[in-house]
Amino acid sequence: MRKRTMKKLAAALCAALLLTLPACQENPEGSIIANKDMDKLISEGAESGGESRVDAEELIEDAKKTETYKTTIDRPNLKVNVEVDAQVDLPGVDKLSIYRVRQKPIDQELLDKVRAELCGDVELFDGKALSVRTKKDIEADINFLRQSVEEYAAQERQMLSDPNLEEEYRPTEEEVNASIEDYRQMTQSDIDERQEEYETAPDEVNFADYPTDYKIHLYRELYESDPESYESGLALCDDEGDALFDSASDGSDGHYRRLVVQNNADYSNKIAYYDNLRFYKHMGGVIVEDTALNPSFTSREMGLGQNLDSFWQKKGVPTPVITNSYVLEDSFTFKPIDKTDISFSQEEAQAKAEELLNKLGLTDFKFSEGGKYSELLGGDGVGTDFLYDVSYILRYNRELDGVMLTQSSGAKFVIGADSSNPNRKQMWPGESIEIRINDRGIIGFQYNAPLEITETVVEGTSLKGFDEVKEIFEQMVPMVLADSDYEYKAEVDRVRLSYSRISEKDSFDTGLIVPVWSFEGKASAYSEEYQMDENSGTLIAINAIDGSVIDANLGY
Repeated sequence: MRKRTMKKLAAALCAALLLTLPACQENPEGSIIANKDMDKLISEGAESGGESRVDAEELIEDAKKTETYKTTIDRPNLKVNVEVDAQVDLPGVDKLSIYRVRQKPIDQELLDKVRAELCGDVELFDGKALSVRTKKDIEADINFLRQSVEEYAAQERQMLSDPNLEEEYRPTEEEVNASIEDYRQMTQSDIDERQEEYETAPDEVNFADYPTDYKIHLYRELYESDPESYESGLALCDDEGDALFDSASDGSDGHYRRLVVQNNADYSNKIAYYDNLRFYKHMGGVIVEDTALNPSFTSREMGLGQNLDSFWQKKGVPTPVITNSYVLEDSFTFKPIDKTDISFSQEEAQAKAEELLNKLGLTDFKFSEGGKYSELLGGDGVGTDFLYDVSYILRYNRELDGVMLTQSSGAKFVIGADSSNPNRKQMWPGESIEIRINDRGIIGFQYNAPLEITETVVEGTSLKGFDEVKEIFEQMVPMVLADSDYEYKAEVDRVRLSYSRISEKDSFDTGLIVPVWSFEGKASAYSEEYQMDENSGTLIAINAIDGSVIDANLGY
């Protein structure tokens, strides 16, 4: 089985950028995307009246006249065609406001509540126990290395009789034998190292040797107490306030639980819990990625000889399927980790999820999207089967004044923000909670990038009229999608007025929550009539206050 690599990070970043990465086409108006002034934005929001400015109630009543927005935007010179047949979704409110927010660390109180509700009296241990290599682990490594020598030798010897290899490039038998011997010696040194490790390795992990105090600790303190275990993460977790809690159950009851907290200045904050029946779920390191329901994670995969629906039907995996960015191959086989049916409805699952949120004090969150999914978990470690689990996966977003904070504007991603470290990367994804539920109970909980509202900047902001917003969309969407290498065909089936966080230009970890129009659907890229890619989600997000197109990379 292929395991997730750094491609997972690349996929997460691409997902966070939605579909606006190609938005490098020059804007003829000059100011719709660039040169944004947050002070001016706030002052415009505070204004009332004016020919093109309305309050929320008037805007919503006006937009209701356009229950379905239909148009065709065809720009042959940019190789972009957009078909719009969209429902216009509007909140039932009489005002929209501007709020200032900042990133909020996970605190000990929330950790204690999550542990009590999801783990109960199950004992947890320090996550370092999971890095202990047993004799069985090392034996698997040694067997793999020995097998690699055999495979390498077979590949080298195959060249001696390969009919497709020109004679001038065909090695001699002496050269092949020398190459095989070099590889064998190199691999043997690795085997010898592991054999030495094997002599002192335990037969099994004694979790009791790794107690936890159930407290969140500063990463620097963890490093100073145990440099060997924490040195590898120090480069990514050494800012003031960077903190960690990592724990796992011992799996003695057949459930492999993990509960982690991360507070990180560069890669945001999260708390996550998973309960698996076969192995400990990988928790993704220090990068706080978007959650699995991000549309880009469930879009059409490339490299298969058939489309995804046909692929999953042939493999017997219930759809829809969350791939978690695993690379798929036609030869893969799939096996459920547990039963594939769930004995209760999605409405009952939502009731269970909302009961949990109430107990955790997260009462500002409302159901946003979700359903019943199969989710790929990885290889079974024994045969060739790829394991998957079936559960309801439910996403919840914050609601302010009856308006959902959808984060349709994307996520902020910065490189070189620190002049002393031009390679420094910083990422601020959208706030969300994702809960997994099936007949085993709540088997997953993840709260990403919590926000703290520090100020109501403008209560009852004035807004652009919907007719003006439509004009901006029709002007700008071809340039946002245009790419000189591909032809783009897009379909917009939803237009939504909601809240989204935008970032303040000169501050990484503070931002503004503002009203945003998101134009949602799917876009497909073609090269010489061959479909290269297809992505779903927000095609373009427009600030409802000043009409600017939000760059999902910059976050404003």
